Amino acid sequence: MKLFLSLALFAAFLLCPTACADGVREGLSLAAVQALPALFPFFVVSGLLVRCDTARLSPLLAKPLSRLYGLPPEAAPALVLGLIGGYPVGAATACALLSEGVLSREAAERVNRFCNCASPGFCIGLVGLGVFGSAQAGALLYGIHIVSALIVGLFFARTPLSAVSQRIHNRNRTSFPSIFCASVQQAASTALTVTAFLTMFSILLRLLSPVFALLPYGNVLDGMIELTNGLDELTELPLPRRARLTLASFLLGFGGLAVQFQVRALAEAHDLPVRGLFAAKLLHGTFAAVLTAFLFSLSPAVLTVSSPELTPISVRFRYTLAVLFVSALYPIWGWKKRRK
Repeated sequence: MKLFLSLALFAAFLLCPTACADGVREGLSLAAVQALPALFPFFVVSGLLVRCDTARLSPLLAKPLSRLYGLPPEAAPALVLGLIGGYPVGAATACALLSEGVLSREAAERVNRFCNCASPGFCIGLVGLGVFGSAQAGALLYGIHIVSALIVGLFFARTPLSAVSQRIHNRNRTSFPSIFCASVQQAASTALTVTAFLTMFSILLRLLSPVFALLPYGNVLDGMIELTNGLDELTELPLPRRARLTLASFLLGFGGLAVQFQVRALAEAHDLPVRGLFAAKLLHGTFAAVLTAFLFSLSPAVLTVSSPELTPISVRFRYTLAVLFVSALYPIWGWKKRRK
């Protein structure tokens, strides 16, 4: 099978040089214009936090991480940066925590399954304003995206970490210039990995686009390959607003194969297992789609598409987001306490 796929790719590259060249240009443009400007600062920050004593910075997260997910407080940087930094900042942080001896392999594997999320800027700017013409719709999709990720994490935290896996190795104390240089170098390596996979999957998308065009609503499959291009295609689908919002929510949770292979490449470079990653992302997308459809059915106006101009997020809408987070997390907290 591996040989067949390799030969198929080789034949496709030989037979479709124009499509390959267009894919390379699109992938490099996507990395340079959209991905790296948003991700690179978080790559550097994650490296700095990993090399500092982050346990003292996360006392508020220590109890939730332990009760809900069975994780030590040192996992907080991977979770927090993964929720706000964008794909694949969470994976890069988890790998750095593992390589620095801050997290065990078991703990890093657990947090890596649900800490890779889209950034708020991506959801509000590209999805909300770019696809649906509404900043509020994008903000609500981001809220649903985060809640779904936190719920997915519970499915992989049913067993406590072993006593051996909770041990943390002592790290050598180094100066800030040293950890800054190491963080920038690590960020550059991660950025190169992201660029390579965005380029490769843009080529694959170019090669597969004629096949997808023959299928009904085949444009949706673009997002399963590469997320950004797939979301752009949603504007062309002759579907009602509710269906397109639900599809966008699913694609944000699933992340696309390009993102998943970025996570896999970073993990395997640090000898971090990636078992269950595809299932976790599929579950993430399913939960996000169900929550979106449910919320839309309760109040269609909450995802109203307005003009393409930036619409301010009102206090009332922020209150709606806060209620969504609390209402989703409170029963989860009670369920975990009852299990104890």
